[in-house]
Amino acid sequence: MLDLALRFLVSQANTHLQKSTGAEVEAVNMGALVDDKGNWVQPVDTLRLALFQIEEERTLREPLPERVLVGGRELSLPPPLKLNVIVVAAARFQQYDQGLKHLSLLLTFLQAHPLFTPATHPGLPAGLDRLTAELVSWGPEQLNQMWSCMGAKHLPSVIYRLRMLWLRDSEPLGSGAPVTTIDTRLHGR
Repeated sequence: MLDLALRFLVSQANTHLQKSTGAEVEAVNMGALVDDKGNWVQPVDTLRLALFQIEEERTLREPLPERVLVGGRELSLPPPLKLNVIVVAAARFQQYDQGLKHLSLLLTFLQAHPLFTPATHPGLPAGLDRLTAELVSWGPEQLNQMWSCMGAKHLPSVIYRLRMLWLRDSEPLGSGAPVTTIDTRLHGR
């Protein structure tokens, strides 16, 4: 689901940038920014989305399995894992001003479209009920730690928290016949 959510966002951002700039080239892609040795793997003249952190959304945590009826059998499904992800959009352009232009276009796009639902964006992947993009403002220390953690030098960039991705194992925890009656009579009296 993480891959589908990021691919969807990249696709939407590219569509917006193509409309805004008139260029046919896809300037936004997703992937790592650097390799294990700290060398850039992000192509020049691109805006790249990279996953930085995954957080559990604990406020909406469901501790109990969900019970559903399927074909006359009651299935016990594990509760979904609700996640927020931190993504970095980094601009690596030969012309510095072009990088800033692409970052600005991404910022204005996500400001105008902070919420993606199947009703507003039919291309939203199945299983994603909603995707919210929230701008994250970190100070210089946190940004320095983030870039150091990735093993990269600072690029013009913006950070977003994408809320709410649900992951669920489709394998039932158990199954059985559903309860159809409850006997409230006292036995043995």
